[in-house]
Amino acid sequence: MADRVARPTGRPVIPRMVDEDPDHVTVRAGGQLARAPLVALEEYDMNRLKAGYICIQCLEDLDISLPTQCPICKFPMAERQQEKLMKEYVGNVRVGPSTTLEEEREIMIELRKKEAVDAGRMWTPSIVVPRGL
Repeated sequence: MADRVARPTGRPVIPRMVDEDPDHVTVRAGGQLARAPLVALEEYDMNRLKAGYICIQCLEDLDISLPTQCPICKFPMAERQQEKLMKEYVGNVRVGPSTTLEEEREIMIELRKKEAVDAGRMWTPSIVVPRGL
């Protein structure tokens, strides 16, 4: 079978979130252990990664699906991309706060009330106007 050679598209793949995965470690050259990255992608990019158009190793966007290897990091995409995806894909992960803006406002009001009571003041909603205006 002939080598399938890909070219980068130049389209950036920007993760919504990058963190350390607390459940997985990787072994670096020299035997050092490091936490594996946990990367959250937009749905469009995730679909392209699953279809083999984005390298799972370096997140480069490519013009063909599952080339023999990534032209950037040389990861053997045709041979190992799907296996690595099945091993590392954890599913959909919620990114961002778990509360709504309205809930955040209520929390702030309650905190201000508690601070006022703790300081021995009566809490009243107010606007602070600087002197001299």
